[in-house]
Amino acid sequence: MINIPKYFALLDELNFEHAAPGKGQDSEALTRLQGNLIILAKYVQLDVSQQLQELYKDLNVQAESVPIDVENCINCYIIRLLHVLHTLSRNINFDSDAKEDLISVAHLRLCMRATQELGYYALRAQLHENFYKSPVFKDVPSNGQLNCDPSLIWLSVQLFTRLLGIRQLHIANAMELVQRDLLAVVISLRVRQPTSAQLAQLDAALAYLWHNESKADYFRHVLLLKATPQLCPGLAKELHQQLLSKLGAAHGFASLLAALQTPNATRNAEIVAKIVAQRGYSPRLQQRLIGQILDFCRLQVAQQHSLLAGVLSLRRLCELNAANRECLERLLGQHWQPLTAPADLLNGLIVWDQAQLCDCLRLWQQLFCLSSVACLPSVLLVPYMPLLLQLYKQLPPTLPERKTLAALISRCLDNRELKQELPALLQRLFSWDISHPSPWQALHPRLIVKHATDSDLITVQVAQEQKEHNYCRALPALLMAGSDQALTTKVFLALLGLMVQQLAASEPTSIELLSTETELAQFLQLKYQLKLELLVVLEQLVWHEPLKAQLAATQSKPFMELVLLLLDIKVQPAQLAEQMQLLILLLLQELLERSEQLQLADGARRLQQSLEQLAKHTENPLLKNALQPLLELLGGERQPSRASTLTSFQRARELIEDQQPHLQVYGIQLMLDALRRKDPAFISQSHRIIALALRTLKHRESYTFLNCVRLFVALVHIMESQVLEMLSDEYLSETADLDYRLVVGEAILKAAQEVGPLCYRYKAVLFNCFLHGARSDLDEFRSSAYANLAQLCRLLANHVHSFFQELLHLINAELSSGRYLPAKRGALLVLAELLAGMDSLLDYQDMLLPIYRLLRAIEANESCDPQMRQHAANGLKILNEKCRELLKTASPANQLHREIQVLGIKEPSASGKRHILELN
Repeated sequence: MINIPKYFALLDELNFEHAAPGKGQDSEALTRLQGNLIILAKYVQLDVSQQLQELYKDLNVQAESVPIDVENCINCYIIRLLHVLHTLSRNINFDSDAKEDLISVAHLRLCMRATQELGYYALRAQLHENFYKSPVFKDVPSNGQLNCDPSLIWLSVQLFTRLLGIRQLHIANAMELVQRDLLAVVISLRVRQPTSAQLAQLDAALAYLWHNESKADYFRHVLLLKATPQLCPGLAKELHQQLLSKLGAAHGFASLLAALQTPNATRNAEIVAKIVAQRGYSPRLQQRLIGQILDFCRLQVAQQHSLLAGVLSLRRLCELNAANRECLERLLGQHWQPLTAPADLLNGLIVWDQAQLCDCLRLWQQLFCLSSVACLPSVLLVPYMPLLLQLYKQLPPTLPERKTLAALISRCLDNRELKQELPALLQRLFSWDISHPSPWQALHPRLIVKHATDSDLITVQVAQEQKEHNYCRALPALLMAGSDQALTTKVFLALLGLMVQQLAASEPTSIELLSTETELAQFLQLKYQLKLELLVVLEQLVWHEPLKAQLAATQSKPFMELVLLLLDIKVQPAQLAEQMQLLILLLLQELLERSEQLQLADGARRLQQSLEQLAKHTENPLLKNALQPLLELLGGERQPSRASTLTSFQRARELIEDQQPHLQVYGIQLMLDALRRKDPAFISQSHRIIALALRTLKHRESYTFLNCVRLFVALVHIMESQVLEMLSDEYLSETADLDYRLVVGEAILKAAQEVGPLCYRYKAVLFNCFLHGARSDLDEFRSSAYANLAQLCRLLANHVHSFFQELLHLINAELSSGRYLPAKRGALLVLAELLAGMDSLLDYQDMLLPIYRLLRAIEANESCDPQMRQHAANGLKILNEKCRELLKTASPANQLHREIQVLGIKEPSASGKRHILELN
């Protein structure tokens, strides 16, 4: 053991001139250095040559053939300091917490200052001459008077690699400059063509600096050295190789970003992206960087400043070549792979919970919507449009992630070119074109987004196969809920142009015979599905008020061009064309009323001629009523009475759009009076009135929505099919609120009752609507559907025979497995109404016996619900009356036959078909 206090006393005597960073060289430097040498020789009696040999042996450095000049004061000073610090590091256990191994803060500070002093002479003063062109090393004299023997540099590299491992020396970043100088020395030595053994030592030093010290400092030092002006090719190449190798290593990008943190996040992102996305990098390194940056972005979603650099780097890498873009597309697809191609399809399995889904959506929002500059190209979102729309449709409206989905979908649509890209994308969306070279990424048919009833949590689970291709119907709701009316107008014009294109397309002259139901379904899908979906979406968008204002302000000319094309089309069936023409003409009327300049435009005369031709050939009264005010506007012949009538409509409309319930009801009453008078102006605006009524129906004030139901009852006299079909669509909309759907069901029933027995023409629409509601998981909604079905059965009487079997199946399922009492009451009420609507019991004799037994069991069960027993008793009473009527109307022979069968009720039943009167 050595006398450690002696060595600390030695260090305390020394004058460490260059220990503090920023100290310059003065004229007395060599004098102080010689004074330090005298002190070192006094405390350590070993000869300099002996110290050198000991260092060679301990540090495992091979001695050079040419001996070192130990008379040189710089060489002698470096050797003696090397020996002192090596001796201390070998004899003091810095990593121990034992009391006998601890050293004082003052002694530790002496070790730090001595290491810094040695770093100045043994490292910083021995660099390649090109490095001294940098202002970083301005404290080193340029005359070369501090140069030492090259062999000492190898000893210094080995010793500093060991000294930097003492973590106590790094307090307050005391070793930061030493690390920089060591890196610069290693780079300088690599340029001098070292031997393989020396190269291994240099690689070990670099590996230590990278793995054990701060990676951000490593990048900062490399970039600082690279910034030296007029570097020789060898140094520039070595530094560039260091940057590339460490950038491609694990956490390389994050370390580079940490090294370049500046207050200006945008400037910082530009610098990082310029370093990362360079054409000189190998394709393998570029693709490795893409994966590394994506992982970094996923971990740093909350840090917007860090993400800015990551996203901009990804964009620049993507723009370099096609291979990088394919790599990025593949990695992005892996984010959604659990939803698009789940590994396990076990029924009920949770594929993703809410946290996973939200994390992925937030990451994609940052990748594609961070800013207009630092974001990925929106064309990468195109294959994911079905998936995004499906998630938007299935997520609950209260979830904040729906806004994220809306932002992604809007960004993709808004960045598509209006003439070609946007129509092609919309056509592919609405027709579910899977034959396109670029594949769709959609939610797997077995996956659904399930919302827990007892909490706000959602999960993505495996369920029974549910193929849903009408996800695009969520698009108009998304657009109308947003604030970007320019995008809504852009999409509307693209959809309208696509509809004109579909209507104008020539039909095939010959159709091959369809042999299977699959071929029939495919034929209907190709021929009508796209037109139907476009019509449904356009009908929703056409009543959006901000859209009308935007069209009148900026897009009136292209809209009028599309209207002219639409009016010239002759298609079959004619109802589809008339429906489209009516919607567009009503919208055109509002635009013309708002803009006198549009009335005097160049295309107005041609439009007037087309409208006059349409008025001559159409037989649709609604279309004629819509054409009349348009022709008056274009011809400048608006009559005062007509103007006052339109002013009345506008007044009633403004009252309905007001938020005060009493004003809304007053506006509804004005419209009801006008519709009863068959006012042509109000009748021509019937589509607009429907849209107003649907929006007002969502009002939670009962005084308002009950009067709104009356408005639907009045409208049904003008547009029977449109009112019932539109209300049915709203009733079946699973994204709407429960209370709103219940009110819509009431409106459907009141409208059907207003039509009376003639509503049998719409029995398919009405029954399918409520049958779907009777299968709902929501107890209140299912109960309401059964009550509405009972009223419908009473109204249609004997016209329900085609739904008899399905109704019985639903009733049986509800009564046998249902747990919600009001729904079970409604099911029994439907059964009683079904029995009342039977014309001939003989047509249903196979079903009457189990029905009779069920009703008898419920009616006789005293513990059963009183209302259910009452419904069962009513059913038995109806069945009894039907049987008596049947016996009265039968012939005497048949009466005798039936009487014999009744007397033998308790006898064993004969084989064969049972008779209708064998009820017990």
